[in-house]
Amino acid sequence: MYLILVLLSYITSAVLSSDPSEVFITVNEAYFTTNKVINIKSGEKLSIDCASSVIGSDAVNYKWYLSKRPYTSQVNQRSEASTSRTFTVAANSTHTGYYMCLIQSEEGYAVFTPVLHVIVEYFDIETESAKKTIEPNEKVAVLKCSQINANPAPIVTWKKDGVDVRNINLDSNVMHVTGKVVDRQYNIEVNDLVILNYQDKFAGTYTCDVEATGTFFEGRTSTAKSYIVKTAASFSLMNDNSSQILFIDNGGKPNVGEAITLRCGACGYPTPSYEWHDTNDKKLQTSDVYERHSSNKIRYQNEYVEVLETSMIVKSIKAVDDDAEYKCAALTATSKSVESIRLTLSDTVPRFNSTMDNSQYNIPGATITIDFGLKVKGQIDISWNGQGLDKFLLNSDNTMANRGKLNLDNDNNVLTVENIQKNSSGVFQCIVYNEAGMVSQYKTVIIRESQPAKVAHTTASTPDITVKGNDIHSVRGANFTMQCTGSGNPTPSDISIDVPDSTSAIASSLVKVNNRHHREGKYIGNLLIDKVTEQYAGVYKCCSHNFIKGLKETACVSITLAVEERVSVTQHSEDTDYTLVIGNQVYGTTGYPLSASCKATGLPRPTISMKRNNDCGTVSTITKSNDIEIIQVDYANDTVCNTDSFQCCGNNTIQGTNYSDCYETITISFVDQEKPNDVKIENVGNLASDDSSLVSLMETLQLKCSAKSFPESEFTWEYRNSDSTSNTFQRLESSKFQTSETNSKGFTYSMLNTIGTAGDLFTGKNYEFQCTAKNIFGETSVIKSIQITSTAANQVSASVYLGVGIVLFITALVAVFVMYIFFIISSGKKKRADLGIMRCLICKCCEPKQPPVDRYQPPYDYKLLSLEKCATNSFHVPLYSHPRLVPVEPSDSFERAPVYRELEQMTIQTNSMSKYEQLF
Repeated sequence: MYLILVLLSYITSAVLSSDPSEVFITVNEAYFTTNKVINIKSGEKLSIDCASSVIGSDAVNYKWYLSKRPYTSQVNQRSEASTSRTFTVAANSTHTGYYMCLIQSEEGYAVFTPVLHVIVEYFDIETESAKKTIEPNEKVAVLKCSQINANPAPIVTWKKDGVDVRNINLDSNVMHVTGKVVDRQYNIEVNDLVILNYQDKFAGTYTCDVEATGTFFEGRTSTAKSYIVKTAASFSLMNDNSSQILFIDNGGKPNVGEAITLRCGACGYPTPSYEWHDTNDKKLQTSDVYERHSSNKIRYQNEYVEVLETSMIVKSIKAVDDDAEYKCAALTATSKSVESIRLTLSDTVPRFNSTMDNSQYNIPGATITIDFGLKVKGQIDISWNGQGLDKFLLNSDNTMANRGKLNLDNDNNVLTVENIQKNSSGVFQCIVYNEAGMVSQYKTVIIRESQPAKVAHTTASTPDITVKGNDIHSVRGANFTMQCTGSGNPTPSDISIDVPDSTSAIASSLVKVNNRHHREGKYIGNLLIDKVTEQYAGVYKCCSHNFIKGLKETACVSITLAVEERVSVTQHSEDTDYTLVIGNQVYGTTGYPLSASCKATGLPRPTISMKRNNDCGTVSTITKSNDIEIIQVDYANDTVCNTDSFQCCGNNTIQGTNYSDCYETITISFVDQEKPNDVKIENVGNLASDDSSLVSLMETLQLKCSAKSFPESEFTWEYRNSDSTSNTFQRLESSKFQTSETNSKGFTYSMLNTIGTAGDLFTGKNYEFQCTAKNIFGETSVIKSIQITSTAANQVSASVYLGVGIVLFITALVAVFVMYIFFIISSGKKKRADLGIMRCLICKCCEPKQPPVDRYQPPYDYKLLSLEKCATNSFHVPLYSHPRLVPVEPSDSFERAPVYRELEQMTIQTNSMSKYEQLF
């Protein structure tokens, strides 16, 4: 894994505002700010553009680089693809790779864009055929696959007589070469097939099959090479016992938790046997149980490895520590060949722990610390490159001549620049890359003269608040954020907002949120205020500070918050035992005192006034709080007024504007109160619609008692059995009855229900229920007779049956009439005589009375209008208006009417023309 920290700088003070706040690439107009993979077919075109959202720099140079790895710091490992900001890739095999754009300004800064991985896909396989004759016992015979013209790398499979060689037991003598070739004696290459110590049973048809991968051609297969292998008549006599490993394969780079197969292929006579060893040269066997060795960081467990002659399978990579080296040994009786194979885990894409701010402001002589927040494992290789590094050349003692010290903490990936100077402003870019990918972050460092901290009030106006300088006017109930911004160089490190009363409960409910903006050299403090009330009003103090040459520089600003609400006037009179308020009507009781009032609410507290019709009563003004004022009229018990009326209006002033509100006129009336009246009981059961005294045995008894009274009434219920010798009313048992009351202005309702059906509670048939309504002036009782009947609640009365019968009868008549008309139309009856008694009701057009026609009338006179109505039932268009009809001379059978013939056949809509053939 590699880490490159690119230190890129611009010196000219004119570009201090030129911050590469964002670098990006666009591909066919798609916008990317992070690394991107693009798949494209060979022959297609790709338009690539790179840019930076830098302001203040007009002269910018661009260089596109292409490499085979995600990123490389070595210039000779990448090629220059273009010097234009935008260029077009006409995709072919040479254009596959990683593209990166270097943006450079004449002022000195330079920064790399994200990486664009372009994969040009192609799959062009031509089949070749060949014959090969091999002598018996030939030590090494090589079958080569044709040149494979495909990208991404395809899957290559060798087959013998149509069967994968991996699935055929050929005694480890036929092997597909993969991985890395370690011996060049036999001109072996990856994807070749080697046949060792040839025997006659190895003869047959061998094919090299290629399967495409990628996006556009995935799954497509083709045969690249086909061999017919025969045994030669002569044979080789093998008398050496040497062994030689031809290739090794570490199986690629697995991830933790995956399995991996290590392979080793060797030649020798007789066919070599294989052994596998760990780094301690311990022979591995499938049945062995191994323990962890801390010295070499190798861990073995039950069934951790499986040895299969030419291959060793590591069944599951347990941890990063399993990245280790193994040995493959090929043995004959007198020879041994050994090669090391390293199990290498795949790289993980590097990443940062967090995204840092793009900009940082500081003063000359300061120490700058940049924590790139990398999450990197393994060795870190640091190199420096890029334009502008001559400004930061390191001396042998790790100091920067006349500028300061530069240091990188490898463990924490923190860059520290000490004693930085004014002309050292620049862009510090950190690029982290490995085989899996590349990521980068950068920070623009702006060095300028020191500035003591300043603080400003920056709250923004909204529909609910108005900001005027350091004054905030907020409506009651608003939610808003009070904001202060501290600035200076160095950037202030904190900001505070003090509330008017720091010990109040309201102060503890406020939320403070501070944000530091290095890019702008500012520190912003926010105070979140939720549902503003008058308790929040007061003076708030905002302070910020920074340090210059060790001295603390502090600045403060005071902010005044005023909570405001436009005046609102409402009715404030209340009900009492002798007063009833309904809307804007206030009813008093003759002989008792009465008070009527209005309430004005607002911030600042409004003033309230009253317009009256007479001088009855005493008017007073009452201040309830800093936002409420009440005006009240008190009438004595001996007042001479029977009625009165008045209107209340309130006013307050907000930011120099006067606001007013008036309530509608309130009317006062004095009435003589009395005991409840209009008391009545209603049966609301199911049978009450037929007879209000009936209640079914199968239903719940439901009685409603209502009374008009002022004040409202209270109810008591009693009942008695009318057929009983005892005539005394008794109170309701709570286990059998339940009651509920509803009070309304001047009215009271009480509902009585039985718990269960009437048949469950009553043994007799006739009962009387008494409801008594009572208030402070007396009581009134009313009695309701109820008859308990066995009639079901859902029985239907005779009148209902009669009504339903009449409706059904009328419906039947209408249905018969409609069916008769349908029958006439469908049977083709069109004469009055055919219609029977209905001839006077329908089809008045049939057999019309023909007016006399002058025989000398011109034959083209279109007057046969009655014919239109019947004829259009059979033809698409009226006969007299059809464009292809011409008049002809009348025949003897139709002397009284002109006749029309069609020159060409017309389309007939009906299936039968028998009724109309006589017309033609």
